Order: sequence, then structure tokens, then C-alpha cells
Amino acid sequence: MRSGVQLAVDDINAQGGINGQKIEFHFVGDEGSQQTGRAIAAKLSKMGVKFVVGHYNSTSSIFAAPIYAKAGVLMISPSTTNPLFTDAGLWNTFRTSGRDDVQGTFAGEYVAKNFPGQKIAVLHDGTPYGKGLAEKTKASLNAAGIKETIFSTVRFKGKGLSTLVDKLKSQNIEVVYFGGLAEELGALIRKSSAAGLEMQFVTGDGAAVGGLAVAAGGGLEGTLMTFSLQDQARPNVQGIVERLRAKGVAPIAYALKSYAAVQVIAKGAEIAKSNDPRAISSALRSGKAVPTILGELSFDEKGDRREPDVAMYKWQRQPGGNWGFYSMD
Repeated sequence: MRSGVQLAVDDINAQGGINGQKIEFHFVGDEGSQQTGRAIAAKLSKMGVKFVVGHYNSTSSIFAAPIYAKAGVLMISPSTTNPLFTDAGLWNTFRTSGRDDVQGTFAGEYVAKNFPGQKIAVLHDGTPYGKGLAEKTKASLNAAGIKETIFSTVRFKGKGLSTLVDKLKSQNIEVVYFGGLAEELGALIRKSSAAGLEMQFVTGDGAAVGGLAVAAGGGLEGTLMTFSLQDQARPNVQGIVERLRAKGVAPIAYALKSYAAVQVIAKGAEIAKSNDPRAISSALRSGKAVPTILGELSFDEKGDRREPDVAMYKWQRQPGGNWGFYSMD
């Protein structure tokens, strides 16, 4: 995300900035924490920051958003997918990513179609992101006439994970859907593999990081994951992709959505003929299409992008030993 934003800032500043005003870029980490996210939001607001690309985690974004709204700060996240982020009705929230309810519905429909008659467990990590994703997947499965065998929060501390793996084994679970992040999913896959379980894992975009391969080990092979459409394959991004790779940054996950987020702010200011965050918000929510490297993006009254952005991917090890996820289309 940082690399994508920095590249966009450099490009826009080279063209004179936003309505003639150069962008000053600050990078801050929030540790994926609700408490730290709120503290960071207060700090940046006090500094006079007017636009935020982030936060990364849904939890941080949801709790930081009201602080930014009160301070007059517009935020646009490349990665926050929980519906609560924009459903809260704040004036200042946008995203270049999709939503969990769309992603969860897609995942449930995919599992129902491709794994009929199999015993399914729907699990989550208890976070707003993970729980929201799992609940939408469960609802989609149920709508297709499939009742999950297990629906549960995963307790990763103490003996919680071992107890869960034993339950999965005793219930003869064949498909596991997990709503949560890569580190936790990796621990679940590794523990299940060590117990001799051979299950099909399905997850969401929170697992779209290279660290998943380290956490999961060889059991990662074949894991399915819903994620955005292959942004790096779009014709308009090839120059950006090459420049990111030249800097040692893989153009996967959220680098391109972060670049586009800065473009949305700049184009919104151009449409509004103002650098005022509220004016830009109103301009963007008018539904007018905004040209970005991801194509034209338009936003509804909540700040969600109107264009669908989800597909199914599979994690595989390549001949050279590296891991990657590849589209099932």
C-alpha cells in the first residue's frame, strides 16, 4: 500500500499536484489494532491531514472513521472490505476494494456449486472483518439449501486450535471456510495438516499476503481464496506494474488499489474544483465516473464502488518453489 501511494503521489506532484497544490505524504502503521487505529486517527487529524488512504484492517478503519469525519478528513481504503465501514453512513468513507457481503455471497455460491454433498465448517477469527465475511458466506450457503455442519469462532490461544481440529476430525469435515487473516489461517492449515486432515480450505482476501505460505506450510496447496479481479492484468496498469517491480514491490494485493485511491482523491478534487474534503466527497458520491489505472470507478451514496470486484483464486507452489495465487477463471 505504501509503495502504491508513494508512486501515485510522485506522479501527481510531477504534474503540479491537486488543483495546483503539492501532496505531502506521511506513512503511519496502526498495528491492525482498534486502539492504535483510533490513536493514529486522532494524531493525523491534529496534524492537519485532510486525506487518508487506509486503514488496512477493517477493525482499524471502522473505529478510526468517526474521528476523521469529525475532523473533516476524507478516507479511502484500498483494503477495508467489511460493510460496516461504509454502512455507518459517515460522509467521509470510500473504498477502492469490494465489500465482504459481495465476496461472502460469491464464496458461498461457489462452495455450494463445486462441493455439493460435502460436510462444511464455516469458521472465523471473531474480528469484524472475519465474522462479517463468514456470516455472509453462511447465509449464501443456506440460501442454496446447504446447512453447514459447524459455524464457530476459532480460539487461537491455549488449546483452542487443537480442540477445534479434533472437532473437525470427529465431524468428518471436508470443506472449511475461514473468515480472517493470513497468520491465523496459516496456523489452522498447519495444525490440520499435522493432524492428518485433508480438507479443502476456502478463505477471503485477508489471506492475500505472501506470509500465508510461511504460516501454512505445504498444506496451503490448493487453498481457494476470493480476491479482487486481477488488477495487474489490466492494460492501463502495465507501466505502474513495471515501475513497482523495479522497486522490488510485487504488484499484487493492494499496491494498485492504493495508487488508484490517490487518483480518486485527485480526480474528485478536479471534479469539485476544490481541495476541500467535503466538497470532494459530494463530487464522488454524485456517481460520476472517475478515471483511474483500474479503469473508470464510480461510487454510490455510501462511498462503495459500483463496479463488481471479486473472483476465485487458488494458492499453488510453482516449480521454482515460490508460492502464488492464480485465477480459477
